[in-house]
Amino acid sequence: MSALLIIAVPYYWFLADAGAGPGANDVRPQPVTIDMLRRMATTGNGQSPVELRVETVGLRLTSRNMLVAGSGLRQLPNVVRAYELIVPGAAPLIIDRGISRAAAAEHGFASFDTQAQARVGAAIARATHVIELSDRPSHNGGHATGTRRVKDAFLASGGAPYTLAPGVVVIPARGLAPGTAMVYVRLSDDHEYLFTGDVAPLHRSWHDLRLPARLATRSEARTFRESNLSWLMTINALHRAAPRMTIVTGHEPSEIPFSAGTFSD
Repeated sequence: MSALLIIAVPYYWFLADAGAGPGANDVRPQPVTIDMLRRMATTGNGQSPVELRVETVGLRLTSRNMLVAGSGLRQLPNVVRAYELIVPGAAPLIIDRGISRAAAAEHGFASFDTQAQARVGAAIARATHVIELSDRPSHNGGHATGTRRVKDAFLASGGAPYTLAPGVVVIPARGLAPGTAMVYVRLSDDHEYLFTGDVAPLHRSWHDLRLPARLATRSEARTFRESNLSWLMTINALHRAAPRMTIVTGHEPSEIPFSAGTFSD
């Protein structure tokens, strides 16, 4: 029995328990509402994006627990993607940069699509704005975390949501790793998207308020889990307020509804 406890207790604490810690009962959603985001999306000059395009540039296998604690040890395919927002008569806006072949190999990716990454690179070269959801190699184009300068607009926001362009609102995820953000998009036909990045890697993350395993967050700040839970609660609340909004999680392998194919030529 004692040997079983020696194994079971650490397994539960480090891999299965999705709790935020002793202060979890006091965690509340962030003061970000759908009315606020919709209002901010109407500001600025120019036209809102008319469609979303998606490139899947790589896939790796990760233990379910490392993304959503308590999901088991079985490996789950999770993807790296980039997103193109099309604006008629103007250059596109890009969300995330994909990953380099070298970084994909270094991080043990099961597959990497050279042509897809090339299309992402070409779109970035002509884009009006490029937004990164995280300063991690799977979002920033394969660069080591902390080696790239955070955007001036991101710093100037003081951690508050800000309008990047008509229909596009950046939501810095305060309390998480520097450079972590979500992005709200409202297309010209009023269809809404919320890109969660690493705040919510999978649908179950925000839907069931399930954090990654403690083993996966061991290098984060002491308050990371409480902050992450607060943002998951925020996503959940935004979805309840706008149930038709498409929640695009950070690494879900499923198809994205209402997207218009791969990046344009």
